[in-house]
Amino acid sequence: MMLPGDVAVNSVQFEMESWTGAQRAFAVKSFYKNNDSYVAAQHEFRKKFRINRNSKMPSAHAIKKWVNNFEETGSTVKRKGDSVKTVRTPQNIDAVRASFERSPRRSAVRHSKKLGLSESSVRRILHLDLHCGYRKRFQESRSKCYVGP
Repeated sequence: MMLPGDVAVNSVQFEMESWTGAQRAFAVKSFYKNNDSYVAAQHEFRKKFRINRNSKMPSAHAIKKWVNNFEETGSTVKRKGDSVKTVRTPQNIDAVRASFERSPRRSAVRHSKKLGLSESSVRRILHLDLHCGYRKRFQESRSKCYVGP
């Protein structure tokens, strides 16, 4: 039997997260009301929304995530996109450019270890900022790479 919010994939049923904002808010409120107890919050949640003991209900982990999100943002909704990418800074781009000019035959992996950046960051800088192909070594594609200031 499929309920609203369920998705059938290759005859296997997965339930999508279907808790409303009011239900999440109630769970967070009852967590604080019961001396920070996840189990007591689950118990009150089950009583309030008349959920059978064999039915699906939010796990302690889900309630913990809602509480953490509420404490950090004032909302129980999942946070999205608050990370700031800081790897492709002008200083890192210059460091990668200088490193590849000094040792053009060295691989991107070795450059990344020497510079203390991840391999994917070095390749991203090569590709997007220095306009080099990422599978070729710097020396082989130097004529195609922009290495100016």
